[in-house]
Amino acid sequence: MIDLIQGIGTLPGFGIVRVSGLSMRPALEDGDFVLFRRLSAADNPSPGMIVVVRHQRLGTIVKLLGQEARPGHFGLHGLSALSTDSNHLGRAERQDIIGQAVLRIWRHGVSGLRVN
Repeated sequence: MIDLIQGIGTLPGFGIVRVSGLSMRPALEDGDFVLFRRLSAADNPSPGMIVVVRHQRLGTIVKLLGQEARPGHFGLHGLSALSTDSNHLGRAERQDIIGQAVLRIWRHGVSGLRVN
């Protein structure tokens, strides 16, 4: 599994992050890895995407992208009742959205990511 993760991590335009916490359950569990596609400046993220964000206080986090509150400012949400409320997380600015989650890599293998 580690060889797979290291190999994927070298793909241009992609990155890998490790999930920490339970806020994205049931889609993602603590300790899972997420393969994400890096977004270019021309990409327009849309609400409902699972995204990787560079958060001002929390570092790199994985969250569900909410509505655009004002141009270039999006709400962030978890999937679990254990998630920090989006009012406490604050908004993500477009330039802080690093990428869109594509695959979940976990102890049972690899699976695509969909919220619904």
